[in-house]
Amino acid sequence: MSYLPPSTRSARIPADAWTLPFSTADPKIQVSRPGILDTIKLLPLARRVGSYVYREHRAGRTPIFDLNGITLDPPVPRSNAGVPIGGIGGGAIGRGIRGEFRRWSLTPGRYRHSIVQTNNFSVKIGDKSTVLSSEKLSDVPAPLRSWTWGSSPEVDLSSRSTYHALFPRSWTVYSDPTNNDTGVEIIAKQVSPFIPDNYSDSSLPCCVFEFSIINNSGKDQEVSIMQTWENNDGGDEKDEAEHRRNDFSSSSRRHSSLFEAVDDGQNNKKNETKSAGGGFFSGSKGPRDVNAATTALVDGVGISMRHTRRRKIAYEKGPDERMSIPTNDPLCSCPGACSPLKLASTYEEKVNFSLAVPKSTDAVDVTTCVGFDPSDAYKCEQLWASFSSEGCLEKKSSDVPGSVKSTNGLQANAVCQKTTVKAGCTSTLVFALAWDSPLAMFGSGEGLPRRHSVFFPPPSSPSAASTNAPALALIALTKYKAWEKAIEDWQNPVLTSSEYPGWFKNQLFNELYYLTDGGCVWVDSSKAVKNDRGNGEVRGVGGVGGVAATMDRGEDMEAGIRPVAFAAMKKMEELNAEAQGAQGDLSKIGEFLYLEGHEYIMYNTSDVHFYASFALAKLFPQLQLSVLRDYAHSVFMEDAEERKLLGEGERALRKVNGALVHDLGSPSEAPILKVNAYNFQDVSRWKDLPSKFVLMIVREVSDETKDMSSFLSAVWPAMQSCMDRAAKLWDVEGSGMIKNEGFPDQTYDVWIADGVSAYTGGLWVAALFGMSKIAARMGDMEKSLLYSDKAKKAKTIWNDILWNGKYYNYSEKGRYNSGSIMADQLCGQWWTRVCDLPSVCDDDEKARKSLKSIYDANVMQWKEISGGVLNGAVNGMKTDGTVDGSCLQSMEVWTGTTYGLASEFLHEANMVEDSDNDGGSAAATKKMLREAGFETARGIREAGWDRFGYSFATPEAWDGTGAYRSLGYMRPLCIWSMLLEK
Repeated sequence: MSYLPPSTRSARIPADAWTLPFSTADPKIQVSRPGILDTIKLLPLARRVGSYVYREHRAGRTPIFDLNGITLDPPVPRSNAGVPIGGIGGGAIGRGIRGEFRRWSLTPGRYRHSIVQTNNFSVKIGDKSTVLSSEKLSDVPAPLRSWTWGSSPEVDLSSRSTYHALFPRSWTVYSDPTNNDTGVEIIAKQVSPFIPDNYSDSSLPCCVFEFSIINNSGKDQEVSIMQTWENNDGGDEKDEAEHRRNDFSSSSRRHSSLFEAVDDGQNNKKNETKSAGGGFFSGSKGPRDVNAATTALVDGVGISMRHTRRRKIAYEKGPDERMSIPTNDPLCSCPGACSPLKLASTYEEKVNFSLAVPKSTDAVDVTTCVGFDPSDAYKCEQLWASFSSEGCLEKKSSDVPGSVKSTNGLQANAVCQKTTVKAGCTSTLVFALAWDSPLAMFGSGEGLPRRHSVFFPPPSSPSAASTNAPALALIALTKYKAWEKAIEDWQNPVLTSSEYPGWFKNQLFNELYYLTDGGCVWVDSSKAVKNDRGNGEVRGVGGVGGVAATMDRGEDMEAGIRPVAFAAMKKMEELNAEAQGAQGDLSKIGEFLYLEGHEYIMYNTSDVHFYASFALAKLFPQLQLSVLRDYAHSVFMEDAEERKLLGEGERALRKVNGALVHDLGSPSEAPILKVNAYNFQDVSRWKDLPSKFVLMIVREVSDETKDMSSFLSAVWPAMQSCMDRAAKLWDVEGSGMIKNEGFPDQTYDVWIADGVSAYTGGLWVAALFGMSKIAARMGDMEKSLLYSDKAKKAKTIWNDILWNGKYYNYSEKGRYNSGSIMADQLCGQWWTRVCDLPSVCDDDEKARKSLKSIYDANVMQWKEISGGVLNGAVNGMKTDGTVDGSCLQSMEVWTGTTYGLASEFLHEANMVEDSDNDGGSAAATKKMLREAGFETARGIREAGWDRFGYSFATPEAWDGTGAYRSLGYMRPLCIWSMLLEK
């Protein structure tokens, strides 16, 4: 207990956090749809897409576009999402601003948009209690309506509650939450382990909820807080039906048991000391280190849950696909082709959960309820009656450590903490939630161990109860304060800087949600697990050898939690240290995969990651290097599968040797091995992919004081291969400049360019300069001069053909749009600034004039068209002040490219040289460019988050009405390009 000064709230919550009162109306989210004339034109395309989606669903696969029904509708979730919970790559759970758990991505490629109302926190103060949720009673399942909800008139929680977000943390302030004038205020803080340049803790799938109970009254107050959690992965009735179709066993799907992980000075101490000599992990440094770590572990009490869902294998590799990696691939040690696998017909997705709190003390009483049925109105009423009358939970026969309660039906659990807060003081209650799906299971039925699983020993048997989730919860309770300190040390330089406006500070951090909740999978692909049993069980759950981390009996599992947690913490330190200098070595850092969007189900889409990669490059550079190694490896892959493309219906090979991949595959198939899930256009003919690959590598090795020899040796052959192939195919005149071919052959995949284009051509010039720089670093001066000569020739052509005196034309040719003002026309120029390469523009003034034209047309005129409010930068504008209507994409605002445009403004501002003899014009130009940059980006924040309700789900695009396309998207991570290095 401690005295609480009046300024505590401001001290606890950063001033620049994004803030939204509960009473804020939820804007209705609208899906962008073409007009009537465009719809008629698109009917053949709709037919092809509809047929493809139907075939995929019928085969049990998730299409690469998450569309459903005859009208091909995407999921439309509720607006105003909040900070998701979890680290990187272990699955995430999205929340709303009012605390609801609403977006589930615990299994690869599956987003479940469902609010599980059982999952909540409730509070009792004095003689009144309420669920800390303002959900309408009509939206609450009938069995739970006996509980007092915050939306009830007598509570009216929304009128006195405010949400604050600064990823990876959030705060919810409840003023007098039970509305009975107790003088109590509660600040609920949420903390997830997202720590830049930490490659162990940041992978943990867990979260801590810290409740600060502030008693501003003149008398002591008895306060209880209860967490309830359903043993479910967010699945709905459709998921339940699928499981029933695929499951022919009689085993229970859900198991819950109470555990106590405490240092009793005897059994647990014995186990922990025994592990010190290497029993758990080889390389342990002895009992002294173990005892120090063990002392630091929090004594915890909690509930462990197991959840199993059986799925049908939706994709099976076979010899007819002829997928192979050539033996001359310099990056692959495999001799010949990859062997096909014979797989079972079904596989299991397993997710274990754990709730945990510190053990009872004289000040805090802990009670639990294990395995109640949330669909049983009587059981729910009993639970609430106990909590609301006594502030604790009635002991049940199942509430005995080690006992297990199993069922095939619904199952939920509760843990409650009760304390007395003295007048004028504060008390803190802490809850941890962890989940463990150690294998990332894909449609092929194969599993790859997730990064966090390698910290834990393997299970004793496939059916054993895992201690990983309880151990993760214990680690979270132990380390969350250290995580917070690391997060604050990382964020404070930005938050205290006077160079950035307040809205930008929170937007910068909040857009990082996608690195947690972007369908991310961080795996150790060197330990692939084959599902080769007829019953669909998966053998071996990653990990490093040693004593089993699971026990067959509950009491043995309980005894193993603390030593397993201790050993995992020690292994985390070792592997994090090893990762720091890995240069992206996959054997040391693993492989990182994330979806293009919540609705675009493809991993590591290269044309989009090009923009988003700034976040990884600045915060987790080793993961970015590993992604680039995967791209390099893909260049030499071949896949002779011939597919009918959705765009125009032509047929094309899935992957050709020498071409960079569009994506690293779909979770419905076998990602990393089966690449290019995208089937809309022929990506082997896309002109921007080789240039983007090269420029990302140039950026990552720009610090020449660092040893990057291993990384460069791994990627240099691929850089040459894809660039030389592009020159051979698309620079047919030998001029040095490649040309677009009159179909959508770049990231704007319905916007046609023909001949030399501002976007593709500018990137090509920048990439040639980059190739020259890398060749010189590799010691090949002959190639360096060759690439430099090509770059200079291409630069001249680009400027001569496209510059019109005010900006660069969209493309050399084109019936409707060659003279359009493209917002992204200086993409190549921008990257020369990022990578410290020679400029693409042959005069810096041309770059500034172009930016002025873009700002005046695509930002400010678009603002007027949008009703006088900032709305980002529209992709295409005509010189007459109207929007380029040549296609859907030219009429859209792309959020990520708007951030990229804003970054280009800032980079060009940095290039303006100050002078004391120019009458202040240089300073004025620099100021103008900086202000225009932030004003451009501010449109994404004000429109997307504040007006349209797209918080923590920034879409790829929206139209003039704010209707979105692809909600929750990778590219907006590009905001991190605006944080310029000093």
